[in-house]
Amino acid sequence: MFDPTKTIVIANPMARHGFVGENWPELSAKIRDALGPVELQLTASRGDGLRIGKEAMARGARTVLSFGGDGTHSEIVDAIMRSELNREVTMGILHAGTGGDFRRMIPGAEELESACKVIREKPAVPIDIGWVQYVHDEGHTEGRYFLNITSMGMGGLVDRHVAASKSKSSGKAKYFKAVLRANMQYKPAKIRLRIDGRDEGEHVISNICVCNGRWAGGSMMFAPDARVADGMFDIVLIRAASTLRGLPVMAGLYKGTHVRSPLVSTYRGRHVEVDMIENTAWMDIDGEAPGVGPAEFRLHERALRVIGIGAEFI
Repeated sequence: MFDPTKTIVIANPMARHGFVGENWPELSAKIRDALGPVELQLTASRGDGLRIGKEAMARGARTVLSFGGDGTHSEIVDAIMRSELNREVTMGILHAGTGGDFRRMIPGAEELESACKVIREKPAVPIDIGWVQYVHDEGHTEGRYFLNITSMGMGGLVDRHVAASKSKSSGKAKYFKAVLRANMQYKPAKIRLRIDGRDEGEHVISNICVCNGRWAGGSMMFAPDARVADGMFDIVLIRAASTLRGLPVMAGLYKGTHVRSPLVSTYRGRHVEVDMIENTAWMDIDGEAPGVGPAEFRLHERALRVIGIGAEFI
């Protein structure tokens, strides 16, 4: 049962182009009206979600609500998993991001009022969580947990364009423009792929996506059949091609029909290794761009309870 006295809401004031910070008095009042006397904290910079989450759990918080976009949700998942309290702590999603892709698997989570109702009334479901190790922009190897989808190839370059954009257009429009820009700059990476110890060969890629959820990049359905509690990643490899050949694949991402293309291969597995052979594969981790490949991915089965996941995604 939901207990507001053991609940913290961690909010990103920069979410939705600063909307959360600009309207925080009104939004925080709505949250407390809907959920009761929950603790409320704003992040100040990247990494604060991790720090605040760990501190709150050490004080006894057992429900952690993330109010922001996919990057904020991912930071908080990382905090919960690192605390080793993931079997005791429940996570909830209050959406306020640019893309808002993970919340698509939570019916009713589109608006703040209905999302609070989900938190109060819906059960928590244990879902799989991913772990990725990669090369940070500063040159060192780094590892972290992720919630939704992590990719390498052009995806991280797209993230960097989205982050630099001052446009207040919709998430879908912003990501589409960023994809077009990145496509003109990206030099296709050549990688070697291994899944659960099997050598899947060398590939020149546009992207390789290791998917727990289905959507990323502002409603692109990278993994149309993915389920978050099936104990497997869905792995989607998109080969590099000319702009003319690649455009149908990009268009198909919004309907999930890209998987029919001969440029796309799909796999399933729990342990994924991607070695670099040539050029740069830019990392995307739940919509953030912290580094580059090579990378290794491992699945932690049913490792965290999340409130309100729809039955069709389990």
